[in-house]
Amino acid sequence: MEDGKKITGLALGSGGARGLCEIGVLLWLKEHDVKIGCVAGSSIGSLIGGAYAAGFTPEYMKEIAMRVGWKDYFRVMKLSFKGRSVLRWEKIEQKLRIDLGGKMIEELKIPFACVASDIDSGSEFIFREGDLVEAISASACMPGIFPPVKAMGRHFVDGELTNPVPIDLAMELGADRVIGVNACRSIFLERISHKAGHIGLIERVDGWVRGSMDKNTLIASISPHKWLDIQKNEKTGERRRNIMDVFTDSIAITTSRVLALNEMKWGPHFMISPGVGAFQDLDFDRAGEIIDIGYNETERVKDELLHFVGA
Repeated sequence: MEDGKKITGLALGSGGARGLCEIGVLLWLKEHDVKIGCVAGSSIGSLIGGAYAAGFTPEYMKEIAMRVGWKDYFRVMKLSFKGRSVLRWEKIEQKLRIDLGGKMIEELKIPFACVASDIDSGSEFIFREGDLVEAISASACMPGIFPPVKAMGRHFVDGELTNPVPIDLAMELGADRVIGVNACRSIFLERISHKAGHIGLIERVDGWVRGSMDKNTLIASISPHKWLDIQKNEKTGERRRNIMDVFTDSIAITTSRVLALNEMKWGPHFMISPGVGAFQDLDFDRAGEIIDIGYNETERVKDELLHFVGA
């Protein structure tokens, strides 16, 4: 609901698969008739926010997230051998174009903008117009994991590096008050483990690579199911950080500092912080859990949230 003519904006933050909790937040907002006048996104938030601004319902986004299986991931998550990244982006961009078509940002149903990081200058860059898929690709491109996106003579990587939850951008779009969603990773070691026995995307990719190289006896001797044993600390039984953990934990340290600095310049805002910090960036197979956490956290803070939006 809107209080008079005040506009409520939405700032959807970064977080990889953790950002699927934003779908849960959108579901709750729709159920409670909280009208959103503009949307700003960063990283995965640019994808979810862009789709929402384009007219995708939260229910449809949840359906898509829930029905994607491992075969779909391997179909789009292609290894890169060009030396610039671990995975290629082309297949993902093709899938986005199938789903979103050739939509332009300035033609969306709800005012939208997203943030990316210019790796050449180190500065924040705002996409306010132009090709929606190109903007989302630039904003969601995890450095090192995917190659930089080249557009307008610049090279872009993940918006998380410069503005993880773009409250200020939602303000620039005309919001009088902003609901933010923070899905950033926890940097605490005791919160990084999967459920006992869970084999995530990184472990499955590792197993696939090993399986494709089964003629190498040294590599083939380690099955994907033994990964979990390798990852455990022999003395404590705790799961050790793998290469993805090291990368994402390093980014998380930077993100926490950027959020702290940005908070000093934000206007009126209400931050929803679902407890998804223990999930990994590529835990898309756990969409149901993550979406529910987003919904339940919004329900938990509903009294304060409804008061904030004047309902």
